[in-house]
Amino acid sequence: MGGVGSSTSQRRGEEVPGPDYLMSLPPEMLDDILCRLPFEKLVGTCCLSPAWHRRWESVPGLDIWFSRGSSTARDPRFLRWPCAAPVHRFTARSLWRCAAPICSFTAHVQRRHSHRHARWLLALAHKRVEKLKLKFDEPWPAHSARPPVVGPALYSCSALTHLQLCGYCHLLRAPQGFAGFPNLSTLCLEYVVLPFHGVAAQLQLIISSAPHLTRLLLNDVMIGDEEADIETCAIQAPNLRFLRLTMSLDNGCRIVGELPLLKVAQISIDPLFETPNFINTFRRISSVKKLYLDTDSDQTMENPLERILWTFQNLRAVQQTANFGKFPSIMSIFSSLRFGPHIEKLKIQVVRREVETDNDDAIDQDILDALIYDDLFANLKHVSVDGPQYLPNDMWFMKFLLSKAGLLEYLFVSFNHGEETKAYVEACKELATCEKASPEAMLILSPRDKPTPDI
Repeated sequence: MGGVGSSTSQRRGEEVPGPDYLMSLPPEMLDDILCRLPFEKLVGTCCLSPAWHRRWESVPGLDIWFSRGSSTARDPRFLRWPCAAPVHRFTARSLWRCAAPICSFTAHVQRRHSHRHARWLLALAHKRVEKLKLKFDEPWPAHSARPPVVGPALYSCSALTHLQLCGYCHLLRAPQGFAGFPNLSTLCLEYVVLPFHGVAAQLQLIISSAPHLTRLLLNDVMIGDEEADIETCAIQAPNLRFLRLTMSLDNGCRIVGELPLLKVAQISIDPLFETPNFINTFRRISSVKKLYLDTDSDQTMENPLERILWTFQNLRAVQQTANFGKFPSIMSIFSSLRFGPHIEKLKIQVVRREVETDNDDAIDQDILDALIYDDLFANLKHVSVDGPQYLPNDMWFMKFLLSKAGLLEYLFVSFNHGEETKAYVEACKELATCEKASPEAMLILSPRDKPTPDI
């Protein structure tokens, strides 16, 4: 009888399923395997067999990531499952079925789908998401009639340890009773608009209510109504290790508390320069080991760093923008070396408009002789100059530095041209044959297509 039944099954073309070795694994081991799958493929396992129908829903600690244009397979077998639709359509339904907690959720929100993220946030809050990263399509017109809006659901994600919002989105007012994100360790807002009165106090609350906050990045955050007075956001985060405070216009962010553990800081000089907060900002960050300074070459009528009269004892690496066509900008480099006497790595990003090249300031050697002493260069080992031109001031600075830095190990120069022209060859020869204080100094010269190393 068994033989007859077997031959009948074969004639009908039925396949006898083999053993499911994955399902025989211990649940913890299988969870560890499944959580490594891309989310759309994890959801797709529901089509493998009846036993797998809801297995993916019990996998905790998922890292969910969607890039721009992500979608699932078009296989007809998936049509009756949520994974059959493009990611932006099935994500909210699938998120509600995930196990809690969700470790991280990262998504590139396309313009035509920007309204859907509110549904995601509701589900993510319920699933106690820990890391949230939303990047909105760019460029978003900052004052467009219908910008993407991140609303109240975000403030329900109380388990967040990492929050990153990028793109020209509007962050709305928190509901009454919002107490912040007490577990937050990283807050990153880039090109975010907070268009309501009292927003500074709300941002201040988010920062101050996070005792474990170690990374704070505020990049071109627009606070409040443009027509109203600037609201002050007092930054108090004593455990910060990394701070980025960059802006095109003064947005009212002020460092008011001590930052004794700060290791890395990136600061925009120009918006703060004319404010009483300028000196105070630099006092608060004086414990850093790495310092990134951004300035606009159009605002270099004076050296802003000459006002810093104290020493950054821990500072070992500096990256700053400079305009070699402006003498005060050149002096700002020497100011950095003065308040950072232990600097070993220096990177200069040259910013200069083409129309300025015929109007360079003359190098005042008398002032240099009076203000610059050899000890400024005592500890310099690695110097990078990114984007200089074959102009007198640019060449003078690099030769001057080579003649003073006795411990220099290398000078890396990436010129502002994409090919090896005659001027490039002559500039390389001029630097190779100039006086050098360090016999061990190695020159690494290249056209623009080879960027200099970061600090």
